Amino acid sequence: LPTTEGSAAFGDWVADHDSPHVRRLREAGAIVVGKTNTPELGLRPVTENARFGATRNPWDPALSPGGSSGGSAAAVASGMVALADASDLGGSIRIPASCCGLVGLKPSLGRVSIGPDLGDVGAGTPADCVLTRTVIDTAVALDAIAGHEPGERHHAPAAATSFADAAR
Repeated sequence: LPTTEGSAAFGDWVADHDSPHVRRLREAGAIVVGKTNTPELGLRPVTENARFGATRNPWDPALSPGGSSGGSAAAVASGMVALADASDLGGSIRIPASCCGLVGLKPSLGRVSIGPDLGDVGAGTPADCVLTRTVIDTAVALDAIAGHEPGERHHAPAAATSFADAAR
């Protein structure tokens, strides 16, 4: 699928591999149905860009779903999908979750690997996870995506129990 980062600068570039957490979701049986909108380069807390326009909040189209994972939040909140990929540096999971009434978790440093592609970008501040409608869905997804990858500088120890069991 094209990875545009909401920018014309990337054209219709297609990555030659999945990021670790997307690969792990696929291995757990998830089906990727598409990509969602984001502000250009994920740099704003609203999901609007010149290439694809604005994403609207499914609860009230006059409002924003937040950003930068606002396209993912709108897809989950509208019922299009049960979970969607999201990433967070400065609130990009948590802001859309609060705008759309979803569960948004920014995992602890090293819990979900962003390496080796992103390695130590942002000194470990960025995190990948998902947006869902329930805590248990987020916990099940976190069980699937948590773990260390070669080339990842940060590493959280394995949890003593599954996140789904802890959520229950």
